[in-house]
Amino acid sequence: MKGFYLYCIRGSVAGDKKISAKGGSASGGKMKGVPSAKEFGIVSFKDIEAIIGEVDLSEFNEKKIEDNLRTDPKWTENNIRRHHDVIAQTYKTGAVIPMKFGIIFRTKKNLAAMLKKHYQEFKKLLAGLSGKGEWGVKIYLEDEKFTEWLKENNEEEKKLEKDKSAMPAGRQWYADKKIAESIAAQFEEEIEHRLQAVVKSLADCCEEAVLCNLLPKEATEAGRDNVLNAACLVDNNKLDVFKKLLQHLEKEFNQIGGALKVTGPWPPYNFVEMKNEKT
Repeated sequence: MKGFYLYCIRGSVAGDKKISAKGGSASGGKMKGVPSAKEFGIVSFKDIEAIIGEVDLSEFNEKKIEDNLRTDPKWTENNIRRHHDVIAQTYKTGAVIPMKFGIIFRTKKNLAAMLKKHYQEFKKLLAGLSGKGEWGVKIYLEDEKFTEWLKENNEEEKKLEKDKSAMPAGRQWYADKKIAESIAAQFEEEIEHRLQAVVKSLADCCEEAVLCNLLPKEATEAGRDNVLNAACLVDNNKLDVFKKLLQHLEKEFNQIGGALKVTGPWPPYNFVEMKNEKT
């Protein structure tokens, strides 16, 4: 029995009846559970349309999806990548509303009914997303380099270090302890102050900015912590202003042992929140 996998929703594109996945073609081979390029299609309502793919419900249903996500990393990687590839290619044609992974409708009639039900909501979303892209902004910090920067730029600590050589051994130990305590307190205070300034600058420069979960230590380079992970919705007409801000931030954080990583533009994954629908 076949079903219809929902990738995303967009405004109607005249003459476009087929979407090809990244690296695929109209005669591409079938990947288990996810349609090949030749099986992509469109379900329309008025001037909006859903980008869909035909799937075998015996292999690709809610239970199978949950089981595979939990037990099969290769299946998960392949299918989620295909999901994002299709959305990314569709995004090249204009504003899109990305759907979360694994939404399947049993009939095109049900899918069309969903489009009709949420037509005004989808139209408003697409209008708000038109001409905009999502950019990811991550900041990483090397603790050791930042600590050294704090020591070099704090007059009180520099004086303590200078005076320490003339102290007896017991006093030197105490001075080291005081310096370490002071630096630890400054570390948190200084980085918090700088990150708050970054968030404000991004919010002022973008249509919208949201903070995402920080990456765990195992997902970053050794000695580098992810201290900011933001998603920014940027108007294409304001890209020059946005990029100038990023250049300024990169220079600022490079001076204190930090690094800036920017990715995009992406479809607006972090700026669309869809409710679950009966399919």
